[in-house]
Amino acid sequence: MKIAHLSDLHFGTEDINIVRALQDKLHELNPDMIIISGDFTQIGNTAEFKIAGEFIRNLSCETICVPGNHDVPAYEMIERFFTPYKKYKKYICDDLCPVYDYKDVLILGLNSARRAVPHWNWANGAISLKQRQKICDVFDPEESRWTICTFHHPIHKVDDLPIDVTVFGGKPTLDTIKDRRIDLVLTGHVHHASLITRGDADHQTVYLSASTALSSRLRGQENGFNLITLDNDTMKFDVLKKDEKNFVITQSHEINKGA
Repeated sequence: MKIAHLSDLHFGTEDINIVRALQDKLHELNPDMIIISGDFTQIGNTAEFKIAGEFIRNLSCETICVPGNHDVPAYEMIERFFTPYKKYKKYICDDLCPVYDYKDVLILGLNSARRAVPHWNWANGAISLKQRQKICDVFDPEESRWTICTFHHPIHKVDDLPIDVTVFGGKPTLDTIKDRRIDLVLTGHVHHASLITRGDADHQTVYLSASTALSSRLRGQENGFNLITLDNDTMKFDVLKKDEKNFVITQSHEINKGA
């Protein structure tokens, strides 16, 4: 199974040439599904959501989506506080925490974006007790299939992140993911591709972040996305970056399930 992992499309800041290059590369790779971990828009207005929705509809395979902080309206304060996900539900997906149950993989999406958080920077995220219970309800530690959880904000620590990120409830979520022995966690937000593993001698979880697929707001990395190939007991990760014309593989990693 091949899964393309995109994040931080930020329609409203996109370059049409990069959009076309991404569409061409996805067509060439022909993934079985595409997971998009938030920030479809820049300021969350209707025009941006319409473009993002059209982009998704033109993809040739099933998409699994979760919101990002930029998908909550930035300047429409009444909508931000009373119906923050109205446009997201209309143009992207009406389920903020979708579950996809397949023969070989079980996937849960969570919404880590909030209309406001107890911090001066509302771009930060949160994962609630109710959402952690959802993780427990969906994932059995003895599950034999591949298990994947995706949300926008990274809760894992990477040494060279270009920005600081606070996720309220992040530490207990790390503990919950460890307890449920989830194989792979996909995030975005920081426009920085990274791969780390966390766990113990019994099981390791891979935490994979993606750089921004389309936005001109780069943070030390070129536009890019990840390709995940799941075999019987092996995960292969290809990190693709945009060169002058195309998206090309710049790094590859292979990790055994739970190792």
